[in-house]
Amino acid sequence: MMISTTSQTIPQSITHAIDIPYVNAEEAHTLLTNEFERFSRLLDKLSDEDWDKTTACTDWTVKDILAHQAGGFSGGTSYREFIRQASTKKKPGQLIEDAINALQVGERRDKSPIEIIAEIRQAGPKAILNWVHGFKLVKWVSIPHPVSGSLSVRHLMWVIHSRDTWMHRLDICRATGKHFEQTTEHDGRILALVMRDVTHQLAGKLAGKSIVFELNGVAGGAWKVGEGEEVARMRMDALDFNIFVSGRYSYEEGVSRAKLSGDKEFMQAILKDLLILF
Repeated sequence: MMISTTSQTIPQSITHAIDIPYVNAEEAHTLLTNEFERFSRLLDKLSDEDWDKTTACTDWTVKDILAHQAGGFSGGTSYREFIRQASTKKKPGQLIEDAINALQVGERRDKSPIEIIAEIRQAGPKAILNWVHGFKLVKWVSIPHPVSGSLSVRHLMWVIHSRDTWMHRLDICRATGKHFEQTTEHDGRILALVMRDVTHQLAGKLAGKSIVFELNGVAGGAWKVGEGEEVARMRMDALDFNIFVSGRYSYEEGVSRAKLSGDKEFMQAILKDLLILF
């Protein structure tokens, strides 16, 4: 079933998500550095009252998110620290990243905001260089992952780390009412790489059909996912979309923030199982 559209709903161009290029080392460094600088600027704007505010991350306050970020950057400073965190024992049914996150937050439970910020700013630049140019002995490693199917260490370091900091910057801004700094060039590329993962996540699930995601905002755009006849579209705020596919919104809340057209039942079925690694 083809869906009808009008000139008011069609963006100037629709990108086939399968054609979104992957990052190289130079671009990975740019994305990581730009995101770290924006995150650092946000730290300067936080008040003492902001640290205890709740966020969209279950059971995490702003301080907990920053403790996680400090731990994440510290994990990139050396092989020893990377392996120590990666060797964290997980609970039955727990994802390894959740076990690592719990370790990072727990180890900084008693640290002051000043100490956490200092750790982020000290560890960040070194971690970025290591993620892009170092860790050559482990970058080739790829492990099975229940969300993405498989996860390579290179993808973790070149794509997921900048995406993770980006999303947590958004978490903090929404929790504290701070302005979320964004540009089409940087944030749009972050979102495009999310859409690249979306198309791989949905491979084999579209039964020869295609769907279009129209995402509004500075970072937004329009992406076609799948081959063949277009049967449905989803229009949504670009930031809300990322919150949704990261699992921060429930399915019901996410869909309530979107406008679906065409074969709505088909799109709803696709969205129920759509989860992207951040």
